Amino acid sequence: MSTAQSSRRRLLKGAAAAAALAPAGSALAATSRTRFDHEVDVIVVGSGTGLCGALAAATAGAKVLVLEKHAVVGGTTLVSGGVAWVPNNNVLKREGLEDNRESALGYLRKLSRGQADEEVMEAFVDEGPKMLDFLEANSPLRFRVSLLMGKVADYHPDWTESRQRGRSVETVQDKPGMSGGLLIGGLLQACQAKGVDIRAATPAHRLIVERKGDARHVIGVEALRDGKPWRVRARRGVLMASGGFERNPEMVKHFLRGPMLYTWGAESNEGDGIRMGMDIGADLRNMNECWGQAVYTEDGERNGKVRGAISLYAQIERRYPGSVCVNRYGKRWANEGAAYDVTWPSFHTWENWLELGYSNIPAFHICDQSVRDTLTVGGAMPGQPLPEWVVQADTLDELAGKLGIDPAGLAATVERFNANARAGKDPDFHRGESIYDRGGEPNASATLAPVEKAPFYGISVSPGALGTCGGLRVNRHAQVLDVWGEPITGLYASGNTSGVGGPGALYGGGGGTIGPALSFAFIAGKALTT
Repeated sequence: MSTAQSSRRRLLKGAAAAAALAPAGSALAATSRTRFDHEVDVIVVGSGTGLCGALAAATAGAKVLVLEKHAVVGGTTLVSGGVAWVPNNNVLKREGLEDNRESALGYLRKLSRGQADEEVMEAFVDEGPKMLDFLEANSPLRFRVSLLMGKVADYHPDWTESRQRGRSVETVQDKPGMSGGLLIGGLLQACQAKGVDIRAATPAHRLIVERKGDARHVIGVEALRDGKPWRVRARRGVLMASGGFERNPEMVKHFLRGPMLYTWGAESNEGDGIRMGMDIGADLRNMNECWGQAVYTEDGERNGKVRGAISLYAQIERRYPGSVCVNRYGKRWANEGAAYDVTWPSFHTWENWLELGYSNIPAFHICDQSVRDTLTVGGAMPGQPLPEWVVQADTLDELAGKLGIDPAGLAATVERFNANARAGKDPDFHRGESIYDRGGEPNASATLAPVEKAPFYGISVSPGALGTCGGLRVNRHAQVLDVWGEPITGLYASGNTSGVGGPGALYGGGGGTIGPALSFAFIAGKALTT
């Protein structure tokens, strides 16, 4: 190490030591006189997928405490589809499907955009299947290949390393549906059976750190219990699984690549766990990414303050035949049938002349009466009243005027799109060429049809997110690493508090957040007890 590097390192450690003595909100430096109100082996901060880590530790005999900031447990997972994307799992194999480690890793390398360490991808591929086996052996949960995901679960099924079905699994239930509650319920039941102590409305406030020379060791957490400090010692360590930072406007503004205006995430996801780790020198990864989705703007305005309250129809309806998505210039800007994770960055195309800004914010979903007759518009089934945010017009020119779209641009776009759609092709954005776009159907007509039957409908669309997916940098053992790449002993992270992501920047398939999150919580739970 050079002299300059050594000096910078000493400066950082000195700053971190000073921060440990700062007022409430920063880490608490433990001394021989530090008093604890409670003592356990393992503390898990967050009660979503982190419950898998709590269960793994408790099954190994540890005394475990779960601290949840929200008054209701479950995190964002509670309102999710409950699907977990886990490559090469044994669930798919017992249903007669095939996968292998090499294909899974090849797929992840393409997805990661260079933002995932090889060891992290390998840990996920190797430990994810063990995690599912563990849950089936130690909880009421039983898994099957996902029916909710339909015929296509991997979001890039045309890649040779993909699998069209099998990597997305869900809890066994009577019929396919949003089953996040079932997943959380099964984890809670198993944790309670193992004696895990779960405290809701008890937010972790700061880490308690013991220092011996240059070494830092996390030995506990100060939480707020009934509004008062409550210090808990963790003999083995702390797992941070408190969600992302999607409800923290400052972090969203300064870390993400572009605007993320609305979210499905839990109201308590304000980046607390990430900031507590940063406070003691933790490194970060993947902070420029989120689990991006399209949102109907007015739906987001009205319902975005409550976790899971925004509908998914903006994402679903844009792929319907008889529809397009355009910007204020009336131009299409992406393949409407593609997976949401790869579409989301296209919102952030930058206008670099005259009025600087994002060309595709807002965007507009446009469809015709053929969609209204057979499918949903703004979430309304045929015959049901349309939501107030759906604009209707007898002509495209009139619709453009009502929505603030350039009418000439919209007319030219729809004319070109319609001619190509009749021929079953989209040379501009390749919509319908992928198996995913077609929902597993053989022909492009599953997503391509002209926009021509009056009246016409339009809805404002904005970028939103299921949650952020960057956070504390971890190694293959889910240990949090400092800015020098060294483990901070006693501190682990998983889910959207960690920098694991998919791993990396993009989503593998249906359940691409939950699969890695459960897997690294499982890894951490084992590491904390070995």
